[in-house]
Amino acid sequence: MSNSSKKTSSSSASDFWQTEMVVHPLDLQVGHYVIRLDRPWLETPFELQGAEVSSPEVKQWFVDHCKWVVVDYQRSSNQSRPEHSERLSSAMLAARQAQADHPINALQEVQLNEVSVGLALKGYSLLDDQARRLLRSAERHQTFDPSAAQAVIEELAGTLSRNLAALVWLTRIKDIDDYQGQHAVNCAILGMGLARALEWEPSRTEISGMAGLVHDIGNLRVDQGLLHKSARLNADEFAELKQHTVHGQAMLLAEKHLPQELAAAALEHHERIDGRGYPEGKRGDGIHPLARLISIVDVYDAVTSDRPYRRARSHHDALSILWRGRGKKFDRLMVETFIRFMGWVSPGTLVRLSDGQAAVVEQTNAKKGFHPVVRLLTREGNAWQAGSRLDLARFNEQNEDSSLRVIEVLPDGALGISAKSLLVTAAERGPEE
Repeated sequence: MSNSSKKTSSSSASDFWQTEMVVHPLDLQVGHYVIRLDRPWLETPFELQGAEVSSPEVKQWFVDHCKWVVVDYQRSSNQSRPEHSERLSSAMLAARQAQADHPINALQEVQLNEVSVGLALKGYSLLDDQARRLLRSAERHQTFDPSAAQAVIEELAGTLSRNLAALVWLTRIKDIDDYQGQHAVNCAILGMGLARALEWEPSRTEISGMAGLVHDIGNLRVDQGLLHKSARLNADEFAELKQHTVHGQAMLLAEKHLPQELAAAALEHHERIDGRGYPEGKRGDGIHPLARLISIVDVYDAVTSDRPYRRARSHHDALSILWRGRGKKFDRLMVETFIRFMGWVSPGTLVRLSDGQAAVVEQTNAKKGFHPVVRLLTREGNAWQAGSRLDLARFNEQNEDSSLRVIEVLPDGALGISAKSLLVTAAERGPEE
């Protein structure tokens, strides 16, 4: 092929087939020339800004250390390009996610403040109230009002676009007496956040929010005592409880104007990739994508909430459960995306510092996860007070002889700390250094 024909072909092709191409490290071949990767060149054994894959050993280094690389085919002696594949799609997604303005990074570097917290509190309270009224109506009439649910999601979509970080923080404020309503709203918020991070279309993102809101609607048709039982359920009780998925599907299918995939999410959100879920033991891609998404946020919110049979566990514990289950119980790409979206710590997380102090995270630091901006907490008698604001990364830069970092992420409500009241008070007081 002549150079001119090559140029014409390249200019008319999609970004996928441009001279520079994102490649999964496993698809590298000897003769490819790598010009970019997902880490600084100073962290590699190669010269700055470029390395030829000269041997299988060089390829293995990229496989061991990178999620994606960019190959420059003009500088490559080997012109072979990988074919479309799930592996390549994953690499291209990872490369896009590395961009600061990608939705997966929406919680990074965002500081909670008086305005965002105040607006989010109003929005969340409205959503929680609407969700509770929706559930009460459904329980009373044993039918589902799609217009009321749509109103909740439309309100949420607008609030989410303006105050995502504050709303995600509010999902961490738990009330065991309102678990069903809060769980519905929390799963709607987290479901829409994850859908955005996965680059789903806006219409599908709203459907994700609706699915989060109604995925457990079938609980209204099971013995309510089972939902509040503190002792372990016996086999018969667990069998009845599992029927909430079937009941939910039936209730949603009865509403002809609702997307049918909502019924699929209600039926399948307890199915697992390895086929060991319920009610039908579906596996892998046989589980609806919307159900795979909801299963992740459902588990995360449940694990971090107080339940009659166990105390809430930390943000880290929940992410660890999802991480260990990726590719086995949960969709691998969705889990990895959710973990990156939520971050090692997210705004509102309670933490313990290396000097023993308790603090609440106000702002994360994408490049220095152990060193976020925090609000220090002080105890006066039995009450906790919000103290000064501290940027751990800046503190360590200015104090070379000390190293202050997060060493433990605490469960919501740990040590009797009300993160909600403390953070609201701190936001009202404004920043302190």
